[in-house]
Amino acid sequence: MTVDDLNLFREIRAEALQKHPQTFGSPEEGEGGDAMVAAYRNWLSGTVLGAFGCGSLIGIAGFYVSADKRSQHRGHIFTVYVKQNSRGSGVGDRLIKELLAHAEARVEQVHLAVVSTEIAAIKTYKRNGFEIYGTDPRVVRIGDAMYDYYLMIKRFSH
Repeated sequence: MTVDDLNLFREIRAEALQKHPQTFGSPEEGEGGDAMVAAYRNWLSGTVLGAFGCGSLIGIAGFYVSADKRSQHRGHIFTVYVKQNSRGSGVGDRLIKELLAHAEARVEQVHLAVVSTEIAAIKTYKRNGFEIYGTDPRVVRIGDAMYDYYLMIKRFSH
């Protein structure tokens, strides 16, 4: 996806934020307006893949490498989301496989964080070679509910 896909990206992110607030959200999205649009433009200037079905965007997944020179051996997967009616059809697997193919030539390992209750997502990541290496407790609070994140890694054998 590119910056030209900003409106499509905004629509699917809005759905992800509404349906899964424990999983999605950034400070810029909390501010809304220009800050949010600037963040989305920045994300889309990097690597964000889109999956399309029946003429509409049904899934997204992003990848970036840290700007810190000391950490450029590490890549990060973010903003993975597949619309509800397209789940279970392999869209998420395909997005992750494509990102990993892109990442393997650039980094030695890929990291991601996933809400510990997102069992289907965790299974998808494990199928694609990720393993849990830690838990970040109580990362997100929504009302009285607290959510832990599993920290996951996939190492490439270079």
